Amino acid sequence: MEYQRTAFILSAIDPDLDCPWLDVRFQTDDLEKLRQCAELDPEEDPQLDGGYLLTSTTVAAVCKAFGIEFEHGSREAFLCKHTERGWNTPYLIHTGYELALMVQGRKPCAFIDFDSAHPLSITRKARFDAYVAKGVLHAHEEIFDVKGQPGRRMGQTFYAVAGEEWRIPAFEFIRQNINSQGDGFENLERLEGALLGYERWQNDWWIDHLARSGVTLYGAPLICKIDRAQYDWLVHAGFRALPPFDASTFMLHSHHWLDDEAMKRAMEEDPCIEAFVQFNVGLRHIMHAADFRTAGPHEIPTSLIPTINRHLVRTVRVLIQRAESPDLADASA
Repeated sequence: MEYQRTAFILSAIDPDLDCPWLDVRFQTDDLEKLRQCAELDPEEDPQLDGGYLLTSTTVAAVCKAFGIEFEHGSREAFLCKHTERGWNTPYLIHTGYELALMVQGRKPCAFIDFDSAHPLSITRKARFDAYVAKGVLHAHEEIFDVKGQPGRRMGQTFYAVAGEEWRIPAFEFIRQNINSQGDGFENLERLEGALLGYERWQNDWWIDHLARSGVTLYGAPLICKIDRAQYDWLVHAGFRALPPFDASTFMLHSHHWLDDEAMKRAMEEDPCIEAFVQFNVGLRHIMHAADFRTAGPHEIPTSLIPTINRHLVRTVRVLIQRAESPDLADASA
């Protein structure tokens, strides 16, 4: 069977800190050979779309078969396809590095999911608990029996560096008392991020990424153009509501279909456009007005603006403004 040339990643795992220690990228179109060297079942996952933990012996076999220079030091390694996420976090996040970040004193706490049905989950928790036994970490488990599945347990375990135990009950208090919808969800993200040890700018980046990505609790991210008078109105309103429009309709764009270059071109062609702004609202409140499954733009009655403003889930955000761009400012002269 012929396969397309595919890129894979081998990540050598630190046996103590349970995180990637060294990565190497390689390409091959011989998936049968890769599957054989990695000792993977040929009947399962023929395209190798999953992730696999390889023993040090199979790692060595893969490296030899494909001529890979990889000083993994007899460590186990995780094998998976290399995929482009479409976004890159400008700082190191917890995911996959929770234990290392705490043991190295770079983050005060973390939490991990647990499922007793998965051996890797059991092994991972055991590595954390070894540091609890040494007094380096403090743990609080919220793990429960799974109804209808005898012997299976699932949940989360919270870990904190010694002296930072107060962060764990703070997590519980926040999750029990904050509204998890709309602005409440954004506040929850900020507070949890602060408890995990992220800086303010990192929380700002993460929340902006979630909002632009169309995460459900942030509502649908939509874009519209405004003129100078509307921009001034928006400033006076504290960016908490869309401004009024003189016409009977206005145009909405999905952020997926309107990038920065398209907005700049529109402003160059129309000197009346002062800015493009993004707002986030639950589509259920306006979905009757247009078919949002299509690329748009969507012509929306301005009579829906009061409804939109009542259901905004975060403040209105300026994406691009003429006054902040010398090229665009010259175009309006």
